[in-house]
Amino acid sequence: MSIWQEIKNTLNSFPLKSSYQINRMRPPGSCDEEMFMKLCVRCARCVEACPYRVLRRSSATKNGEIGTPYIYAEIAGCQLCMKCTSVCPTGAIDSSIVEMQQTSIGIARINEDTCMNHIYAKIESGEIEPDGTAALCNSCLNSCPLREEAIYLKDGIIPTITEKCTGCGLCVERCPIKPVKAIAVIPKGMPDAETAGYFHYLKRLGK
Repeated sequence: MSIWQEIKNTLNSFPLKSSYQINRMRPPGSCDEEMFMKLCVRCARCVEACPYRVLRRSSATKNGEIGTPYIYAEIAGCQLCMKCTSVCPTGAIDSSIVEMQQTSIGIARINEDTCMNHIYAKIESGEIEPDGTAALCNSCLNSCPLREEAIYLKDGIIPTITEKCTGCGLCVERCPIKPVKAIAVIPKGMPDAETAGYFHYLKRLGK
């Protein structure tokens, strides 16, 4: 068994494993994390309002977050239906956010070392040697609700994220790369892996 598989198995059996998951984000329209934790009363109205069953209650007890809502993008990305924004009784989720274009859950980032299209482009340019498995993939582009606005294919090959990305995580859900997706969402207010805390725990392990 590889070291990565041992780490994965350990984290999957860990009782607070949701604390260590990357690609977990707050619902669309959520205020900043510090204020969200003060305002959220764990009523689960947003979870109940979600018609796609994307929002889930956290089981983690770190910093008292148990019961608070999260999107776990590797399970299912947010469909940006905005049903959750109208039911929050405390203002933890902004009820004025009604259009998907207004949403700023986070921003997607692509791992150029594992993305199939980036690898294909490197092979085509002679940067790396072909191994016979190179292929093109449009999963992130095809899954994006703001296709060609939030993400487009540079030179027809390279998936490129723009500032219009909402961080919905649908691209993460559909990415075929395993065990670690080639695309990840860095939640709002967490600009890079170094400052993203538990959201990028696994990436700090080099995985």
